[in-house]
Amino acid sequence: MEEGIKSCISEAKRAGCPSDQTIQFLNCAYIPYPWQLRFHAAARAADEQDGPVDIGLGGARGPGKSHAVLSQAALDDCQRQANLKVLFLRQTGTSAKESFDDLVNKTLRGHIVYWKTQNSLRFENGSRIILGGFKDERDIDKYIGIEYDLIIVEELTQLSVEKYEKLRGSLRTSKPNWRPRMYTSFNPGGVGHAWVKERYVVPFRANEQRFTRFVPSTYKQNPALNKEYIEYLESLQGDLGRAWREGDWDLFEGQYFDEWRRDKHSCEPFQIPDRWPRFLSIDPSGRSGITSCHWYTVDSDGRVYVYREHYATGMDMDEHAEAIAKLSCDENGIEEKYQYGVIDAAAFAKAGYSETAVEIYMRHGVGVTYQLMPAAKERVVGWNVLHQYLRIDKTTVDNPNPQPMLKIFKTCVNMIRTIPSLQHDRLHPEDVDSKGEDHAADELRYFLRTLREGKAPRPENAVQKRIRQLNEQDESYNFNYSH
Repeated sequence: MEEGIKSCISEAKRAGCPSDQTIQFLNCAYIPYPWQLRFHAAARAADEQDGPVDIGLGGARGPGKSHAVLSQAALDDCQRQANLKVLFLRQTGTSAKESFDDLVNKTLRGHIVYWKTQNSLRFENGSRIILGGFKDERDIDKYIGIEYDLIIVEELTQLSVEKYEKLRGSLRTSKPNWRPRMYTSFNPGGVGHAWVKERYVVPFRANEQRFTRFVPSTYKQNPALNKEYIEYLESLQGDLGRAWREGDWDLFEGQYFDEWRRDKHSCEPFQIPDRWPRFLSIDPSGRSGITSCHWYTVDSDGRVYVYREHYATGMDMDEHAEAIAKLSCDENGIEEKYQYGVIDAAAFAKAGYSETAVEIYMRHGVGVTYQLMPAAKERVVGWNVLHQYLRIDKTTVDNPNPQPMLKIFKTCVNMIRTIPSLQHDRLHPEDVDSKGEDHAADELRYFLRTLREGKAPRPENAVQKRIRQLNEQDESYNFNYSH
């Protein structure tokens, strides 16, 4: 025990933990592992004005994430700040209450004075931890709008980014010596995989963390993990095994578009040649939902480029239409030439209103100089088309760097973020789980389906290809041709 305490003190100094925090943990018989100390140091760094306010513990299963976040909140934060109000959210299940009781007893019993009721932990100085649960993300709504000084969420990847942002809106305080913050834990996979990766993992990899901190860990960093669970993890095969053992964020079980490769499917923006035809597609929504609109062009080989996006919530349909109309124009305010647009077929129904969504869009100039077509309704057929455009052929001698037929400008951040996050529907595995953030993918399949129905430009013949080459070599040549 004495050797463990000495090692803990040494590791705590190395991690940047202040001495009073380390002493408090040791007084409560809590000896954190080195990776946990990095988390505890980040939690204290949140006190500083330029410190993180969103700290995520992620990666593999089994390193002791739950023990770390409860210890930080109960043994440190709630003891040094009176009347702290903490929300601790866990995903519920058959044995959720029993497992949480076990965690509380292991972490707190005999080490600190507290009172436990059915839904909270209370401490002598008035601080309390409210124990909440969610079966799915709809259960999060009952916690939104209430003020909390600290929010802890386990299994964060089970929530969409919209629910997360609404929950963060409840993170505020009137206490002068406390900065509101969030601690989260998560594993790869789930409906929130892509946005969690983008928020925590990507800045960590790039060494560009500002207000977030990501603390990775694996089961190998938990020496107390039982042998049976280690054997279970090490027996898992394929992508699931890699994700759960190694915390591999570049793949996860249940991913619908497993062809996705960020380095292949995204590209830097470039000047689009005038002769390339342009299109747009819209998945509309009102103020409470996300409206997604993207602009497309197709080169002479049939490769599709997504070059612009409008992706927003909190706007009514008139505001969305105005924004889309403005984005459809060039820098001089002149509308670009579009072959056609595609929109959700439901936009053609009045549904109890005096105008259809299409009429609202047209009133603002969207779809006036070109046709707005209703999207085909068969979802799975559309997804199959999208699979084909995402597919990357195998490397061969003749084609050492195969490219997909779909490229997305890196400025279209929401389409790039959400497509790889989509999962198979558990009841209908041939379809996308519609509880995921599928707005951009929906209108992408709207558009790609129309191309497969014969509206794409035909490939160049030999004469047209030579004319294009002359145009590219000498802009003054300026010979126009049509397909």
